[in-house]
Amino acid sequence: MPSSLRGVALVALLIACGKSAEEKATDVESCSATHTTADAIAQCLREETGWKQVAAESAGTARALELDNLQAEIGAITARADTQHTGEIRACNRVLVDLKTCLITRYGWEEDRATAADDSVWNSRSAEHQRQIRTCLSRRRVGTGACLQLHYKWQPRRALALDDSIRRANLQ
Repeated sequence: MPSSLRGVALVALLIACGKSAEEKATDVESCSATHTTADAIAQCLREETGWKQVAAESAGTARALELDNLQAEIGAITARADTQHTGEIRACNRVLVDLKTCLITRYGWEEDRATAADDSVWNSRSAEHQRQIRTCLSRRRVGTGACLQLHYKWQPRRALALDDSIRRANLQ
């Protein structure tokens, strides 16, 4: 048999006896879906898919390193996004506009996320808001909500919600 035919026959024999690259990749993916350490991935490859120890350890180490790198990249992306979002919240909070609307219109935030950020910033100032409410409640000539809008630049939706809450409490 010519040597080129022997080489092709050898490759064909190896392919028939072993797993294809796709099958190996599927095995590694399957084991790394439930295990993240090199040792655990290698053990899974040996016990559940019949890999030899040296190949399993090598693949387990490589996959664990790949997973660690992915986690680090996700962490870096998340940190950059958090920094960017914090800057956007600060920028919208500096101007006398509705924070939620600013985040949506200026930065393209989804409404749910913008609402959550707006509520979080609002709630972080609860002690200040309580003081403002007490001050406005003591003014008899002006409604509480109007006072809060006029003197403390509250958004109408928040001031009106407080007025409604006060009225409901007075009805009981």
